[in-house]
Amino acid sequence: MAATLGNDLASYDTFLADIKSKINDRLVGFYKGFQALKSEGFKVDAIAPEAAIYLTVQFSLHGQKTADGKVLATTQDVTKYILDEAQVALVPFYAFGSSTDSNWYRLSVGTCKLEDVAGVIENLRKALSKY
Repeated sequence: MAATLGNDLASYDTFLADIKSKINDRLVGFYKGFQALKSEGFKVDAIAPEAAIYLTVQFSLHGQKTADGKVLATTQDVTKYILDEAQVALVPFYAFGSSTDSNWYRLSVGTCKLEDVAGVIENLRKALSKY
């Protein structure tokens, strides 16, 4: 397909516009989902999408206690909790040189579908309701 599109710039431009639109829809969907969680009182936030396939999100959960009594003392604890309880993989900002106690993350929308966004937000809501 790439070879075919390389010879047809109009089709290539249409293809790119479609991909960019779908990525933006997912970014906006996650952003709105995080803002809804925040308005419900959960200790999360997100920065409005600016570009690429990543949304910058925050989980202010340091010091929170899980339902089984474990304290989320470190960013690693929070990251593992979100992965285990919500099945959401995040990349902590310390992977990019930030402090190891930063509560900011990157959430990639590159491999999900728009119809997956609501389910992920619901998984987060359930996980955040447990502490």
